[in-house]
Amino acid sequence: MAEHLVKIDISFQSLLEAVSSLGIAEKQQLWEFLEAELFLDKDDSPGDIAEIQAARADYKAGDYTTFDQYVAQRADRTA
Repeated sequence: MAEHLVKIDISFQSLLEAVSSLGIAEKQQLWEFLEAELFLDKDDSPGDIAEIQAARADYKAGDYTTFDQYVAQRADRTA
């Protein structure tokens, strides 16, 4: 199958306006795409990447401890 290539000129301001109109889920997708593009590290092993993805999934699922919760738990242990 032939590869199709489309190039367009869009002003940065127009791009920002388009991003502003996106929903939360679409912005999250864009964030993840940009993060992968900007922070691509050739030293990251597949295991490192899997750990990062698992941590993100835990965070999205609400499986995390806030700093205040951590401090309270530490105080309970020392009391």
